[in-house]
Amino acid sequence: MNDSISIECPHCGESFSLALDVSEGSAEFIIDCEVCCRPMTVAVQIEDAEIVSLDVTEA
Repeated sequence: MNDSISIECPHCGESFSLALDVSEGSAEFIIDCEVCCRPMTVAVQIEDAEIVSLDVTEA
């Protein structure tokens, strides 16, 4: 089950969409900003196929 969320880059402040598979549960991963290409850490907590919390920080 996929869900799309909007995240804001902690470096440049631009927002973009990120697709998540909420059936896989909570996760933490590093992705590059689609605008400035700098890395960020995304931590998402998922319970019962719902996003409970989302934290985006500089990597």
